[in-house]
Amino acid sequence: MNQRQESERSKSYTWEHQVETPSEALKNWVCAYRGYRENTEQPICRLEVPKDRVILILGFGDRLHIHSVGSQSPASQYAAFVAGLGANPLITEHSGVQRCLEIELFPWAIHRLFDSAPAEFTQGCIHLEDLWGAQAHQLLEHLSEVPTWQGRFALVNRVLLEKVAASHAIPRPEIQWAWHHLESHGGCVPIGQLARTIGWSDRYFAARFREQVGITPKAAARRIRFNHALQLLKGDNPMGLSDIAATCGYSDQSHFAREFRLFTGCSAKVYQQAHFAGLPGIPGHIVEE
Repeated sequence: MNQRQESERSKSYTWEHQVETPSEALKNWVCAYRGYRENTEQPICRLEVPKDRVILILGFGDRLHIHSVGSQSPASQYAAFVAGLGANPLITEHSGVQRCLEIELFPWAIHRLFDSAPAEFTQGCIHLEDLWGAQAHQLLEHLSEVPTWQGRFALVNRVLLEKVAASHAIPRPEIQWAWHHLESHGGCVPIGQLARTIGWSDRYFAARFREQVGITPKAAARRIRFNHALQLLKGDNPMGLSDIAATCGYSDQSHFAREFRLFTGCSAKVYQQAHFAGLPGIPGHIVEE
């Protein structure tokens, strides 16, 4: 496994970010491990936008308070949870001390790791304890006792290997190919073309795709295209909004603006200009609820 590290320290905060690749035996299920450590003098509220990965969070610091943008429901508290391919952006908040591992999963890993249908994970976050029972709490305890990120990554890797070995759920290779093909083209592939290449009807392809991924092929393409646009917006040399719209296959800048607001709760210009002073992420206050 290969590891990368970033960190920063000042009088009012410290943060650390570690990235690790999974072992070869998990490459079909797990994309990456990320470790976060953050100490601040005040609560931190962040905007988390929909990703093109299922996210498993293992927290062993303050609990996160999370609510969906636009929802009238109060925020819920989470220590460890899974966020599927839901469409709504989230607001997360912690009181100033945060330790967590973020595990990026391919959508079809839900069947294998949690013995559940991916569609059940598209309506919000699910407590890991509801999926793994007492093992979830035990894992968080063990993570809090391990002194290094390398040791924590290794522990999580072992647990996931055991979960994969214990399950007999097998993803459809046609759906995996379709997902990777969409990703390699930034979501800009006609859905009917994918179905014809595989040799299925449009209806059968859409049904099998949703069964394995949790959302329709069209919804997946929109999500992948948005994440491609987000990378161009946040890069070291960010592109203009009209150029991003054209590059990512939006019909025009207005189309891009509507999609961006749907996935983030704010305009692309506001998002591009928003940042914390010295901390990673996007402040939650920019959302127009």
